[in-house]
Amino acid sequence: MKLKASASTQRKVAQAAAIVSVAFLVSACAQATRETFDLTTEPGALRSVALRSGPAVFVPEPAALAPTSSDRIVVRAGDDSVAILPGVQWSDPMPRLFQRRLIESLQQCGLSASSNFGAQTKLQTDVRRFEIDLARNLAVIEVSVQLVDSGSGRAKAARIFVEEAPAPERTGSPAVRALSDAAARIALRIGQWTRARL
Repeated sequence: MKLKASASTQRKVAQAAAIVSVAFLVSACAQATRETFDLTTEPGALRSVALRSGPAVFVPEPAALAPTSSDRIVVRAGDDSVAILPGVQWSDPMPRLFQRRLIESLQQCGLSASSNFGAQTKLQTDVRRFEIDLARNLAVIEVSVQLVDSGSGRAKAARIFVEEAPAPERTGSPAVRALSDAAARIALRIGQWTRARL
């Protein structure tokens, strides 16, 4: 009887220890902080500040599907499956960061761009890809853009922009830097395209 009681006690102690270990791991994971990044400006991408007295443009927050719409950094594998880069995040949901980059670029191109509704022209964007392509070692951004008349809702012009940047390193700051470089270039191209049509 004593042996049975001893074995039973040992099992209970082992179970309790296992529960404590699991709880500790879950707590550690919950408390682990991710490295946080912003969309920094590529040196030389926006060299001069243009006058901002040009046509007014309303720039709403871009549309995007999850997980691209979140604050996580997305990676795409060769089989087209999508995952999240561990240990890192954007400082805001990505569409909000990209909206600010677009406004900055449009202002650099001489437009009076802002996130405040009221302008006659709206720059409507849909971010289709904003990710690291693991199979090709590239940062890839694809954005569908429409210039819309705010009064009538009629599209005045539309285009799909794609920008890529080398991403030989797929983790942390190197991956973020590649995406930031691609974002700076595509935002500038969108700004120049928009300016030419207003």
